[in-house]
Amino acid sequence: MERERKMIQNKLTKYMEETLFYQDLPGLALGIFIGEDSENPFAGLRFEKTIGYKNFITKEELLPEHIFHMASVTKTFVGTAVLLLQEQGKLSIEDRLIDILPWFHVNDSRVSDIRVRHLLAHTAGLGDVEDYGWDQPETDEGALRRYVESEEVRESALLWGPEEGKFRYSNIGYETLGVIIAAASGMPFEDYVAKNIFEPLAMKDTTLLTHERGGGKLDLETLSRAGMAMPHRKDDHKHIILEDQYPYNRAHGPSSTLTTNLADIAIWARVHLDKKMLREESYQQAWRPQALVPNNGEHIGLSWFIREQNGYTLYGHEGNDDGFRASFWICPELNMHIAVASNISGAPVKKINKSVFDILTDYHG
Repeated sequence: MERERKMIQNKLTKYMEETLFYQDLPGLALGIFIGEDSENPFAGLRFEKTIGYKNFITKEELLPEHIFHMASVTKTFVGTAVLLLQEQGKLSIEDRLIDILPWFHVNDSRVSDIRVRHLLAHTAGLGDVEDYGWDQPETDEGALRRYVESEEVRESALLWGPEEGKFRYSNIGYETLGVIIAAASGMPFEDYVAKNIFEPLAMKDTTLLTHERGGGKLDLETLSRAGMAMPHRKDDHKHIILEDQYPYNRAHGPSSTLTTNLADIAIWARVHLDKKMLREESYQQAWRPQALVPNNGEHIGLSWFIREQNGYTLYGHEGNDDGFRASFWICPELNMHIAVASNISGAPVKKINKSVFDILTDYHG
């Protein structure tokens, strides 16, 4: 067994090195864990590796403990928080949005049909955020509600009725869920997630409040000193350069502000694979397909995307913001998780994640 694990570790390392080179990435992080009881021949494998640079300009080495912005992987925490509140009797996924937030308004009478489950599954008919304001971030507690009450939201109209069951990815819906979590719990959205998820799981390197990592500062130099991977993009000549700012704005916390590292995201994967975060009935709700995602054959559950690959079912989420890409998936049938992160816009992390899954399930390759 030890020989097989060494073989697969070498194969994964080679794949990472080739991917970093051919995809021209500044840095790449890969985390894998396969439980001892898995039917996979590499059962017991734990692989956490980084290659490349934390900062491509200064050539500072990327290490496994470094922190990545995980973008929309945040949404799996939002969905879990909602289901925890349901288990605590503080709300139901069948509750109507306007009953929880009577002041919520869009320019469409069908808003009264929106239920919490529609927001979780991107089937409410809401559109998406147009400008995340990374260049003018707000960090105070009221930023999230101000956005949900903003003209952008109030003047929008639904694309269709919620009960039509059509999928349209909506970060507006997730910002609204953050305000719902705050209303139902009686504390700020980020505090509820920290007290009910991060702290009980000892996810000590994880937060939704990026500005607190820098002591209230969000400039790249300060965040780099705090151990965070730097965001990059390519200029018009295809040269790798730093982004102008870090992608953080508390007004968009529920959709995108999770920052963490490989070790902590592995904790998040394990608690769901072991079904210890939620009750069994909650997992049945979370992982039940709610709508078909156009163009890629996947389905959406309650905050988790669902896909089939090589005869197995996987649940997960992608993340995409300025300077970062992330891909996080779990496969309960194999007791396996794969997390991929890169610190540059446009990195093909989902393709990388799928290729790694192929490597781990291609027993004769």
